[in-house]
Amino acid sequence: MVVDLRRTLWVAFALGCAALLSPALAADGPDLYGVHCAACHQPDGEGLGAFPALVGSERVLGDPHALTAFVLDGMGQMPAFRNVLEDEELAAVLSHVRTSFGNDAEPIEVDLVAEVRAENEADTETDPVEVDLPEDWFELGEQLFLSNCAACHQASGEGLPGAFPALAGSAYVQGNADEVIRLVLHGRAGMPAFGGSLENLQIALIVSYVRNAWENEAHEVDAAMVETVRGGGDLELEPTTPTTRPGAGN
Repeated sequence: MVVDLRRTLWVAFALGCAALLSPALAADGPDLYGVHCAACHQPDGEGLGAFPALVGSERVLGDPHALTAFVLDGMGQMPAFRNVLEDEELAAVLSHVRTSFGNDAEPIEVDLVAEVRAENEADTETDPVEVDLPEDWFELGEQLFLSNCAACHQASGEGLPGAFPALAGSAYVQGNADEVIRLVLHGRAGMPAFGGSLENLQIALIVSYVRNAWENEAHEVDAAMVETVRGGGDLELEPTTPTTRPGAGN
């Protein structure tokens, strides 16, 4: 009888606490952070090299409107999550970083994310950028990926946990095309550089493939774009903004 009473009181207490949580905090903020953010910003939020710490960050703790816009549309090495996370998911992960690692800021509600997304929608709508790729670019890209990349990242794009990151569902891969091309050209950390062994078209096919395989969805690139980045230039492509993708997903 005592045990049952204690269990009843505990359940009532838990339900009462849950009712006080915002919808964002009640979602999977920590899990989403682990999947989409921890590789760069680290599980403890301390950052790594070029990736800034979230602990005590003025941006994280500051204007929630500006922070939401930043994560939605990205900037520099920060990929855009507009087409990666739903409003509820984005609110959850933003609320997590604003209330974790010793941070003490108000959580971000789903309504704010929806509002910022709507405000910035016009800014992210651009005319499709034409690319010059073979009609069977997806199949050619897959062949090159299997020959040059699958040993580490696996044919499934799932990578090897703790060693080689997954490309399937990767916000980075679907984000800023310039950064993805630079990474393949010049390498980084354990990632080898392919700029000396692969031609521009081959790199374009691989990049286009990984950005559109495994249900990824992002703008493909061609040899001219790779040449531009190889020469130090930037592309005028919005992150995670797909255009017509012939063959993608087949």
